[in-house]
This record gives sequence, structure tokens and C-alpha cells, in this order.
Amino acid sequence: MALSLALLTLGFYLLRVARWHLRPRPTLVGGGWDMAWLVLGASGLLVLEIPQTMARFHESWRAMAVSRAKPGMLGTGEFWHFVFIGYFFLVVGFVVLELWFRLKLTHIYNLRAAKLRFLVLRACLESGLRPELDGKRLRFSAESRTYRYAGPAFGDTVWLSMKAAPDLAYGQLSWSRWDHPARAAVEEALSRVVAHHAPRESHVGTAFLAASTCVLVFSSGLSVLTSLGRLRLW
Repeated sequence: MALSLALLTLGFYLLRVARWHLRPRPTLVGGGWDMAWLVLGASGLLVLEIPQTMARFHESWRAMAVSRAKPGMLGTGEFWHFVFIGYFFLVVGFVVLELWFRLKLTHIYNLRAAKLRFLVLRACLESGLRPELDGKRLRFSAESRTYRYAGPAFGDTVWLSMKAAPDLAYGQLSWSRWDHPARAAVEEALSRVVAHHAPRESHVGTAFLAASTCVLVFSSGLSVLTSLGRLRLW
């Protein structure tokens, strides 16, 4: 049953990504929201399947240890309490650290990613910002503001890095600061600029939709078979 629920949450995550890719226009998704959907997709595995597997190891190893004259560390309940508590804090710590890192990211789904840099520069101009090219990054400082900029004033500097995956119709923006005013201004303009730059055919969205359908159908079938097996035993 735990495996079917783990596949169910994974299927919902794949379905969400498929919907982002199947929209008629590109979709900007903040790193925090994307991480929340990813955690939801992995929740069945992290909360149900892995703890259940650890519980099975606990029973088998402890039974083996207790059957000996000297059970050792594996035969003590304290050791297994430490393992389960350690796993809980490890998962929570990883999620918090990953969320903190992903707050600086913005994901763009269903995009002609080969034009990502051009679209970002166009969005900068529309928002009234004129960044400097710093290597492969864009640098926004107080001098980057033009008379067309209508957002909050800022004096500190922020850098923007861009990654594109044209085969996946996906682009990624990475800001050195997640709460900088330049980010809000650029991404608001970018959401308008990319409106007409969705791929002509969404092969990626179709692939994610097919994968989510297969996972959800398999999860449902596995759940039915598990329930029938329990009814027979009952």
C-alpha cells in the first residue's frame, strides 16, 4: 500500500509538470512553489515507503540480534529510535536547505529556450532596467535604472544567471538575491514578453502527461491488487 501511495504522489507531480508544459503560453514558476510540488511528489516515498522499509529492516535485524546470546547494538530499541529520529531530521534539514537555495530560482516551462537570453534582455528594457553584462551573468545596480523604471528604488547590486534546455522546453533564472526589487520588475515584464514564445508542438508536455498517466494507472492497479489480497487473507 505504501508503494502505491508513493507512486500516486509521484503521478500527481508529473501531471502538474505536464500541465505547465501544455499551456498555450510559457509559465513562470517560482523556485519555492516548484520545490513544494517536488516535495509533494516525493512525499509518498519519503514519508511512507522509506520508513516502512526501515521498519522491516528493524524487525528482521532486531529479531536476528535478540536470538543471539548477546544482542548487541542492533537488538536495542534505543538504536532504532535514533535511526528513525535521525532520518526525520535529515529529511527536514534537506528540504529546508533545498528550499532556501531554490528561492533564488525561477523556472520557465513550455518555452522556446533557445531565445531565453534575448527574451530576458527584452524584458529588462520593458521594465526600465539596463543591466551590464558581467561574464555570463547580468549585473543590476543603481546605475541600471532608467527613467522608465517604476519599481522600488534600490542601491545594492544583484546578478542574474540564465540556463536553457531547448530539448526540454525549459529555462531557469538564478538570482543572487531572491528578494531584490529588480527581480520582481524583470519577471513581471518577462511574463508578458514570453506570451508568444511557446513551442509549436509540446512534445515535452505530452511525454510528461503519458508518464503521469502510466504511473497513476499502475498505482491504482497496485492498490486494487493489494486490497484484494488483504480481503482474501481476512
